[in-house]
Amino acid sequence: MRGVLIVVWAVLVPSLAAEQPRLPTDLERLFRRLRSGAAEEMTLSAVPLLSVQQLQHHFDLVDPGAGTEALEDGRLGALMALHDTDGDNMWSYAEFRSAVHAIPDLRVEGSEPQQVHTSFTNSTQAHQLQLVIMWVTGEKTATTTVQYGTSTALGDSAHGSTHTYTEGGWKGVIHEVVLPVLPPSTRIYYRVGDDQAGWSEVFNVVTPPAAGTLQKPHVFAVYGDMGTAIPLGYAVCQQMELDHTRLPFDALLHIGDIAYASTAVSEDVTGDAMGTVGEGGDGEVELIWDIFCRQMQPLAAYIPTVYGVGNHEKFYNYSSYLARFQNPYPWGGSPHEPDSCVFWFSFDYGLVHFTFMSTEHSYDVGSPQREWLEKDLAAAAANRDNVPWIVLTGHRPMYCSDKSELSSHEPGAHFQVEIEPLMAKYGVDLYFCGHMHMYERIHPVLNGTVKQTGHIYNKPGAPVHVVQGTAGVFEDISFEHPAPAWSAIRDGRIGYGRMQVFNASHVFYETLWLQDNKAYDSFWLIR
Repeated sequence: MRGVLIVVWAVLVPSLAAEQPRLPTDLERLFRRLRSGAAEEMTLSAVPLLSVQQLQHHFDLVDPGAGTEALEDGRLGALMALHDTDGDNMWSYAEFRSAVHAIPDLRVEGSEPQQVHTSFTNSTQAHQLQLVIMWVTGEKTATTTVQYGTSTALGDSAHGSTHTYTEGGWKGVIHEVVLPVLPPSTRIYYRVGDDQAGWSEVFNVVTPPAAGTLQKPHVFAVYGDMGTAIPLGYAVCQQMELDHTRLPFDALLHIGDIAYASTAVSEDVTGDAMGTVGEGGDGEVELIWDIFCRQMQPLAAYIPTVYGVGNHEKFYNYSSYLARFQNPYPWGGSPHEPDSCVFWFSFDYGLVHFTFMSTEHSYDVGSPQREWLEKDLAAAAANRDNVPWIVLTGHRPMYCSDKSELSSHEPGAHFQVEIEPLMAKYGVDLYFCGHMHMYERIHPVLNGTVKQTGHIYNKPGAPVHVVQGTAGVFEDISFEHPAPAWSAIRDGRIGYGRMQVFNASHVFYETLWLQDNKAYDSFWLIR
């Protein structure tokens, strides 16, 4: 989201150590303090980043049980104290940077695979998706290999390529293997690595269905603005892991602001906060990307995940974002040739056409993105008999009633004026976004005119907007009062959204609260 993050990690951390994280009962009192201006002087260089409990959690991700053991025998506390210069039992960003040399187990070292994740790719605009599998090692290995099969016998192999980046001082090797076209909706078992360097554990993932088909309801997790321990991104991941065992996800849709490795921001040409390179001696802490990708492995190694771009990915010409992930066509490019990079993509998953645009790059008439976006939505509309649902995503909202950026997220704002006519012309059903660290459902609306209200939208004739920037990062939200007519509900609770596509005519969406894992808002969309 925007520049100065008013974060409440220190208050929340004591409640995280012993059990599933729960929000403190005095949270509203804290927010009132923040609204009164008590935190106006806070800066990103001083806010807490990691507590000893969260450091324990990330050590356990690397080596199960190692963090717990290090905490119990005092080593982790001693390490924390060594670099905790202000004695608050937390590491700020500044303290964390000074401590990096002392925590080699959190850095990428050796040849053992880590940060394993799956995604979708395709070489053209063809509807057939393929699985791509990526992972990281500290050293270059003899081969980049995935062994896979429809059973744990893993009878087939595929080989891929490696690349790296050095911005921010990162050192490591990123491996990427695109699997051949496989039978749709089939569970594939796989492991990554090679005989010399060692193999990962055996994971499994389900191949995407053919476009226009549905064997069971599609289930998607929808979320943005996650981060790691600032304060609860990792806890949202854990909750999604648990929920996946109850109602398995088909794909994870991250709608920008991913790892929050950035510590410096500035204003872009629109007057909104954007990441910049090296401002004030800061930049990205690349190790945070490693922590985030380890945090995601228990999910993303099993569930294909696509990543839209947000303003906090902008550092070093989006180097980390471009290097660490893969998305469908036409996304991609080298950060060393930023003018040729593409940050938008689309794909068909069963009955849904997903279009991921970039709100961080020009979408004005005549821009490359605008030309692509109109062609993509036109093709999706023409294919509606086969793939009936059209979902557009972007990081920033078109409608949102948070007071701080209301002028950018209301009728008449540049984004709404430029893009909403395309949504209306091609019949976009849903728009997902984040950026504001809140949840807000927007009734079906065109140019500020509400088409339907309630919780069941039956052929509304306009898209429903969902602001789902709730996946872990706290910020004080100040809502516009009274609420605009187009705002159905707005809330600041942490959690994520879940979309279920039952058939060609019915979609159900709910937003889940981390504290009790219950939906505090839901709606039906009927075509």
